[in-house]
Amino acid sequence: MIFIKRVMNMKTGGKMKRNYFLLLTAYCLLLTAFIWGCGGGGPGSPGSSGTEDTGVKIDATIVPEYLGDSTYSVDVFQDICDPGPPPDYEEFTDHGATLTIHARLLNPNATFQAGDLYIEKYTVEYRRSPDSIGTPPILSDTRYKTIVIPAPSGTGETTVTDTVIFVDLIRKDKYASDILSGQYSSSLAYINNYTATYTFKGKNEYGTEFSFKTQTDFQIGWFDYCD
Repeated sequence: MIFIKRVMNMKTGGKMKRNYFLLLTAYCLLLTAFIWGCGGGGPGSPGSSGTEDTGVKIDATIVPEYLGDSTYSVDVFQDICDPGPPPDYEEFTDHGATLTIHARLLNPNATFQAGDLYIEKYTVEYRRSPDSIGTPPILSDTRYKTIVIPAPSGTGETTVTDTVIFVDLIRKDKYASDILSGQYSSSLAYINNYTATYTFKGKNEYGTEFSFKTQTDFQIGWFDYCD
């Protein structure tokens, strides 16, 4: 009954809030133990496509982050952490991610210079997992950003890290509006499972086009990020 009361009153603040969140976490662990695992699926799977023409093999991972911490839980409802007065609101902003790229030569004995690679843009596509088919769609997000991958040499490896978008405020607000409309299904606390797939595109310094993909699982819904 305590948990149901919290779902009906989304703006309830105060110390009892954390107890509700513990109940939610326990429920999530039990509900998804056999199909997903609470909080996401860990770092994204490495992927590569089209970089062979540049003579370089790329493996990449995505690790979502929020408010300075790694997390696979995207929060779409801003809570009141302390009713005050004045009320203390939960910090609420975009969810970002850290992209890590590992590049190496396809043929370490090649006589030609592979050339630096320049990512020019990337697209994030959000796919609902099988247990969340009836949930709101999330529109894809395309960003234009230059990321330089220095050419590897010999048997060495080049590693590059950069920050990319994960789920921005526009998509968080749209998800919250959709889920509260009653048109879509959801679990307790409106938590559902998705996969974010990134496609990065660019050219090397000789003008050869390339692309590569990476992805990660995540959960989106109502999470507690109060201090």
